[in-house]
Amino acid sequence: MEARNLDHWFSDRQGRLLAWREWREKLSTLADSELYNEIAQWWKFVPLVNKTFDPWRMDTWPNPWDLVAGGSFCPSAQGLGIFYSLVLARIDCELILAIVDDKARLLVILPNKKILNYIDGEVVDIEKTDLQILKVWAPSDMTRLVKL
Repeated sequence: MEARNLDHWFSDRQGRLLAWREWREKLSTLADSELYNEIAQWWKFVPLVNKTFDPWRMDTWPNPWDLVAGGSFCPSAQGLGIFYSLVLARIDCELILAIVDDKARLLVILPNKKILNYIDGEVVDIEKTDLQILKVWAPSDMTRLVKL
């Protein structure tokens, strides 16, 4: 994809949502390895905060549009954003709640057993991780939050 422009993260709600939609539409043109790297990189540069929701309580999770429009992301919000991006682009994945470095965190597992959101901006082989998977959600489990 073209050179990375981070301005969208610092625009208004509408600007963030529009940039996210336009970016997702471009994902279908990428091969899998390029696609996964692009997603990892795009979500690496979000404005980070300590906590935006409780990863243990699904009822606190924002829907995709509220998440992106809000413009602030904790590590679990990055994982949820990655998951939403993939699901809305109709790309196969699962969301997992895992313990990483003694903290609960939402990560995304890909069909090729790679993980997104384990290390910011990187696609990591699950065999090279030190995590404990507690729960797994398929896109169909998220109908309350994502309506296609």
